[in-house]
Amino acid sequence: MTPDPSPRRPGVLVAALSWAGYAALAVLATVAPRNGFDVAVRDLARPGDDWGPVQQRWDVLQNALQPVVVLAVLVVATLWAVVRRRSLRPALTTATAAVAGVAVVSVSKVLVARPDAFSSPGVQSSSFPSGHTFTAVAFLGLALLAVRPRPPAWAWGVVLVLGAGMGISLLVQGVHWATDVLASIVLGVACLATVVATGAAGGDAAAQPKVLPASWR
Repeated sequence: MTPDPSPRRPGVLVAALSWAGYAALAVLATVAPRNGFDVAVRDLARPGDDWGPVQQRWDVLQNALQPVVVLAVLVVATLWAVVRRRSLRPALTTATAAVAGVAVVSVSKVLVARPDAFSSPGVQSSSFPSGHTFTAVAFLGLALLAVRPRPPAWAWGVVLVLGAGMGISLLVQGVHWATDVLASIVLGVACLATVVATGAAGGDAAAQPKVLPASWR
């Protein structure tokens, strides 16, 4: 049976727009690392570089969604999918998308070399993009695709809300610029939309080679 290609069509458009948006934000962070918008958001989110009760409350969310936690969720979801489908395809899809996304983040940090939100002018760092925000969006989204290759819209909404929550916590704590966070969300969406557009997360389960015995299901 030929898989229904309809879910891939919006994925192609979303992927193309997201990759273009990420590239545009990377250029902005390179040519204007301390632009007016980012400075205004930074000063609003954490006035005077002070650390108080607001920062402490948001720090709880950051710890709950830190990379090691969302990676654990992704690993568990992927293993469940491998056993459930008796196929290595979920593991290959997850590993490829996760490694590729992290590679883009790492290369971007080196190429853009953006100073941190509260570092002294002229001091080079690796603020762009936010790795924590990217992993929150991408790893949770990949976990969702592993469990359910065609998730409902509300499930995608939960992933984006959690990713945005991580981003806001970093802004409140003064760790990243607003465009660092926005770019990471866009990059996460780009990775997930690419997986959907290529059909890597779904396909005809019955046609996939079985590498585990039926008794494992």
